[in-house]
Amino acid sequence: MEKLESILKNDMHPQEIRGVLFDMDGTLFDTERLYRRVWYELQPTRGYVITDEMLDQMRGAGLTKSTAVFEAVNPNHKYPVEREIRMQRAREIIEKEGCPKKPGLDETIAWLQEKEIKTAIGSSSMRKQVLHYLSTVHMEDCFNAIIGGDMVEHGKPEPDIFRLCAETLGLRPEECVVVEDSANGLRAGHAAGCYVIGIPDMNDLAPYRELCDAQLSSLDQLIGWIEAKNLEISQKTD
Repeated sequence: MEKLESILKNDMHPQEIRGVLFDMDGTLFDTERLYRRVWYELQPTRGYVITDEMLDQMRGAGLTKSTAVFEAVNPNHKYPVEREIRMQRAREIIEKEGCPKKPGLDETIAWLQEKEIKTAIGSSSMRKQVLHYLSTVHMEDCFNAIIGGDMVEHGKPEPDIFRLCAETLGLRPEECVVVEDSANGLRAGHAAGCYVIGIPDMNDLAPYRELCDAQLSSLDQLIGWIEAKNLEISQKTD
């Protein structure tokens, strides 16, 4: 495992962390590699053009941005149609192979519940898709709120989804930390006014350090970061 790399911004968030807002794909579950595999598997029969550069731009993005990226290269293909075909194939694979959890997921959720820190999922996937994935690993009751990309007008990198997560939890954005693996997600969390933690999956997040309060190498380091940050805040406010 890479050495923990924490990049702290200036102290703009004096509030104690009371909520954690998770992205899903690439953050909670190791599904982004599956999506990439399926895009390329379907390419010969569907006839669209797909590249790693396109996938990097689309990863973590809402429907509007992903559609623009995809259809700029494929004007004769409708992205929502191709995305649904891809999702159906991904669901079939997950039914057979399971939905792989990121290391530290169970321990992190258990600790947050013990500390009474609220949790939400803010995913660009549709809510029913999020619920389906959670049900495959029996985690559908582990989060206080589940917000899908179909529940907001503007998807990531706009801040709508994380603002709605915080509102649904009854918290202010500045009381929440967003945990993300994509540049689009980091931009959304930063614009929402939350703390932002970047945990790389398939994207190099180093160019986006200015958007982050910290970059960690894996999810299992999140507990230590929250403990340290809340201790730091409590000492400043004593």
